[in-house]
Amino acid sequence: MITFEQVAGWSALIGAVATVVGALTLALFFQRGEPWGTRNDVAAIVLMVATIPVAIVIGAIEHERFGIAAAIVAVVGIVGMLAGAGFQLALVARLRTYDQLLGRTLGAGVVVGVWYVLAGILALSGGLDGPLRLLAIVSGLGFVAVGYGFSVGAQGHPLSIGGGVLVLVASTAFLGLLGLRLVSGGIIVPSWNA
Repeated sequence: MITFEQVAGWSALIGAVATVVGALTLALFFQRGEPWGTRNDVAAIVLMVATIPVAIVIGAIEHERFGIAAAIVAVVGIVGMLAGAGFQLALVARLRTYDQLLGRTLGAGVVVGVWYVLAGILALSGGLDGPLRLLAIVSGLGFVAVGYGFSVGAQGHPLSIGGGVLVLVASTAFLGLLGLRLVSGGIIVPSWNA
């Protein structure tokens, strides 16, 4: 029988692939235009939806030590992920324009970044091992930098570029490593498996 940890693991691996696809399609969009922007938006939707089970399982792991605080952190992440996916979906469905949704999409990304940072900080007390903690925090800082950089200087702003590189490297590594460990049974939620 497949466990929720394994579901979250496969979701994390899908999210890692979507992160790479998103970075490639974004670069192509800025060089060549459509249809790469729409493909990037689809990759972003996949990433946000795939990360929801990750937030749930990390929240459950951290709940062992932090109780309601871990649940609140997970909810913050899920709200950001749902908002980000929803805004990207509205863009793909042509319900709103890029300019109409840019601020909201960036805001949702910042919320996801805050989730990453807070989850990484909570994990410092032992919920996840060292590399995952650091990768989560760096991923979150990357999401926040992208949001801020885009809001003050568009895609050419140094924080947009640097944050994007951090997201690509750290988030891909975080989701990939976490996914492999969850799928293999290397990480389990103790309260679910007692």
